[in-house]
Order: sequence, then structure tokens, then C-alpha cells
Amino acid sequence: MQAIIPLLDLVNLPALVVALLLCLGYLPPLWRELRQPQPPPEERPGQARWRLLAFLIAIVAMLVVLATSIDRLARNQLFLMHMLQVIVLSTICAPLLLLALPTALARQLRAGEGREQSRWSALLCWLTRPFPASILYNGFFLLWHLPPLYLAISEQALLYDLALVILLPLACLNWWPLLGPVDEKQRLSYPAQMLYAFLDGQPIDIFAFLLVFSGTIFYPIYAWQPHPLMAPLSDQEAAGAMLLVPGLVDLIVMTPLFFRWLAALEERARIHDQQLQQVLEAEAEEHKQALSQEQQTTPTPGSPSSE
Repeated sequence: MQAIIPLLDLVNLPALVVALLLCLGYLPPLWRELRQPQPPPEERPGQARWRLLAFLIAIVAMLVVLATSIDRLARNQLFLMHMLQVIVLSTICAPLLLLALPTALARQLRAGEGREQSRWSALLCWLTRPFPASILYNGFFLLWHLPPLYLAISEQALLYDLALVILLPLACLNWWPLLGPVDEKQRLSYPAQMLYAFLDGQPIDIFAFLLVFSGTIFYPIYAWQPHPLMAPLSDQEAAGAMLLVPGLVDLIVMTPLFFRWLAALEERARIHDQQLQQVLEAEAEEHKQALSQEQQTTPTPGSPSSE
């Protein structure tokens, strides 16, 4: 047992296990999709290749921040590196994993599609709703970063790595209302998606501002063994500034949603105008036919019927 503990300090075992499970879950169906001669009718050609590329990028990015020296620096010396881990997992890996979902797996996860609602699918449907998904992710993040709890977790490499691994599926749930395989009847409208993207990032943004402008070191563990190139307070301020990056990502996500909403409004107005034009043309045609029939039935002066 004493020989295993130093090994856990060097190897991020939870990250390697999660990476292996993700590869076993994603790669076989993605490979089968690539081997299909023709893609399904609802997909564009080459979409399976893009899903495979997104998955590989997510796995590589996850292993870079969890299975290299970045992990040790993040736990002991640089809070900035810790925030780098959080941002990569939450802002890069989680959305890429959702975009890379194989078609077969997405159909299984999509609630209410051609099968009875099981307890698992009902639970997943509830967890991926905007309010529970946001509460779970933001609540776990803020609870983890309470200074006493964060200090206790950081002293144990296994607990620290488990916390990071737990953050990844919670981040996937957090992105689910925007990118997940949701049934069209349950998909949020574009204004609701923009509101969700804006409100969801506010708790962490507030925490980031506290890190930057408080002037107080929240986590003394980084002052015990400070990095030679960065003072502890500067490290915390840089970490807080980096934590504002997801807020910028939310704005980037809201921009295409806004334009899609405008396009949907324009399309709806165009369809309404076409329908109104068709109604007006039909009424004009009916009026014209009524006048023609009235002229045919009305006798003209000098005709035998009028005499």
C-alpha cells in the first residue's frame, strides 16, 4: 500500500480509466459509421469523420491537462494551472464529447424516441434540463472551491483527480441543453438558449472577480510551495482572469443563437406573408368568379328574358 500511494501521485489513474471507458464507448460505433457506404439521410457526408476528430481532440486535451506535469503543478504550486484544467475540461472537452456522440448512442440517450421511458432515461431527461444541469455543475464547482474543502482535497492526489473527473460529466450535463441530443419537442427556443447561456455562467464569473479583485489569498497551499516564476497572489489573480474565459465562450455561443433566432423569425414572417398572399389571391379569385356568375345570371336589356 505504501508503494501504491507515491504511484498515484505520479499517475492520474481516474483520468486514464475515464479515457479508456470513453474510447470503448465512442470508438466502435464511430468506426462503424465510418465504414458505412452511405450516411443516414439526416446526416451530411463526412459528418462521421468530424465526430471522430472531435472525440480525438477531446481525449487528447483531457490527457494533456490531467496526465502530465500540469496536474502536479495544479495541485501543489500553481492555481493558474488548476484553472487551466477546469477550463479545458468544461469548455473544450465537454462540448466536443457531446458533438462527437455517435448516431446510435445519441438515439439511445434521446429521451422518448421510439421506446418506453425507463427510469434511467427519465433520470437523464431530468438531469439535462436547464435548471438541474446548471445547479449541479455550478454547485459542485463552487462547493469544491470552498477554501477548507479545496485544501483537504488537494492534499490527496486521488481525491483531487477524482474531483476533476467528476467535473467532466457535470460539464457535459451543463452543455446538454445547448448541444445534447434533445428531442425537438423538448429543445429550448433560441431566446431560452441565450438566456440559459447568459445566466449559467454568472456564479463562476462572480467567483472569478473575487479571485482577481479581493487582494486576499484564498488557498494558502499555493503559498507554502510557491512557484519561482509567480507570486501566490499574482497566481490567484491570473487564475481568476483565466476563469473569465468561459464567460467569453458564452457570449460566442450566444451570437450564433441570436442570428439563428433572427433567421427563424424572418422565415416565420416569410411563411406568414406567403400564406396571407395565398389567402388574398384565393379571395380575389372567388370574388372574380362570383362577379362572373352574377353577370351570367343577370339578363341584359333587350334580351328575350328581359322582355
